[in-house]
Amino acid sequence: MFSLATRRSIRLLHTEAGAAVAVPPPRGDIKDVNDFLTKIGRGCNEFSDKFESWDALFTSNSEVMRAELGIPTKHRKYILGWVEKYKQGSDLHAIGTSQKKKW
Repeated sequence: MFSLATRRSIRLLHTEAGAAVAVPPPRGDIKDVNDFLTKIGRGCNEFSDKFESWDALFTSNSEVMRAELGIPTKHRKYILGWVEKYKQGSDLHAIGTSQKKKW
């Protein structure tokens, strides 16, 4: 249907790095970055001082969180997952980690 070069061009246009990121306003009892990170749990609130603003939290990607902010992988993935859920309108709640059963 499309040549390989055309498909690559379409892909590059589709994933352009300069695309605008929708930043949702704080809602409910979430007023700032610290409230957001505290509500999702797993000790993420220790990274609240690394984000300058609400916009910085919602526009940071994994690379920025790793290289510039020094956030470990597990926390990065967890925070980014909740950022996306929040953008889609989900309410925040902590999700505990599973513990291995001792026999």
